[in-house]
Amino acid sequence: MYINLLKRIPVALFTLSFTACSFLTPAATPSAADIEKEEQAVYSFFVGGGERTVLILQDTSADISANDPQKSLDYIRSGLPSLSDEALDNFVQRNQQSGPLAPDMELDVDYILLSTEELSEITRQSNWGEVITQKYPGSYGYTMFSRVGFNNTLDQAVIYVGSMAAPLMGSGFYYLMEKENGDWVIKEQVMAWIS
Repeated sequence: MYINLLKRIPVALFTLSFTACSFLTPAATPSAADIEKEEQAVYSFFVGGGERTVLILQDTSADISANDPQKSLDYIRSGLPSLSDEALDNFVQRNQQSGPLAPDMELDVDYILLSTEELSEITRQSNWGEVITQKYPGSYGYTMFSRVGFNNTLDQAVIYVGSMAAPLMGSGFYYLMEKENGDWVIKEQVMAWIS
C-alpha cells in the first residue's frame, strides 16, 4: 500500500508543479489587429450610431501635462480607482507621442478627420462654432481621442475623450471602460477640463 502511494507522489507533484506554472505564465500579448479592432470599438462607443456626420481631430491627444506628467497620471489613477496598472501603463506607452488616426476606421457613423492645420484656421475666428457648422453641415463641434490603453486580455480600457462645440463650450474626460457581454461600457470617469 505504501509503495503504491510512493509511486503516485512524483506524478502528483509534477501535475501540481505544471498547474502552478501555467497560472504564472504571463498572458499572451494581443495582436496589433486585435488592439486596433477594440480601439475602434471604444471610439465607436463615443461617436457611433448617430445620423449626423462627426468631426474627429485627426491627431490623438491624451491631455497629459508635458511639464508634470506624473501629476496627470496620479490624477487619472485617483479618479479611476479600479483602473489596472497594466491598462494605465499601456495608455502611457501608446500616448507618448501624438499620432494620426487611421482614415478607414469602422465607427458605425459617418465621420471626417479634421487636421490640426484646418482646425487652427477655423478656430482663429471668434465665431468658429458657427463656422465649423457651416463648413460641415450636421456636425456639432469636434471630438478628440487619445489612443486607448488596454490590459492584456482586452477587457479593460482607459481613454481620454474631449469635445468642443464652440469657444467656451467643451470638456474632456478620462474613462475607464470594461467589456461586458461583448460590449464596452463605462465603469468610471473623471473630468480633465471644462470650458
